[in-house]
Amino acid sequence: MPTTATAFAVTTRVSKNPAELRLRVLHLYRQFMRHSPQFVEMYDLAVPVGLVRTVLRQQFERNRFVEDINVRNHLLAKGNMEFQEMVNFWKQTPHVAKYFDNYHATQIEKPAEDFVRKFIKGTA
Repeated sequence: MPTTATAFAVTTRVSKNPAELRLRVLHLYRQFMRHSPQFVEMYDLAVPVGLVRTVLRQQFERNRFVEDINVRNHLLAKGNMEFQEMVNFWKQTPHVAKYFDNYHATQIEKPAEDFVRKFIKGTA
């Protein structure tokens, strides 16, 4: 699915009003959530869409209690750049997969109990 480079480009604006900034952050958050299935498909991630949405939510929650409006404007600009890079496939798969490194280390995958494994165990 090719996209044009400017399709999701957002000009950097400075919000003086926290209410306006909040609306812009929510808009960016919704864009990330809507495109998360496409991110899994485009970057060939071995994680479910729900986990992608959870990690995205954690990234937004990490900066939730930042009080300085200038810092919040800067974080929003960086978030918009990150979104455009991901949508336009300007990142490589390892750049996106680094967000899920903690989840692979903590979750031990149990092999499926198919006929061959049961046969080898002697339970089939």
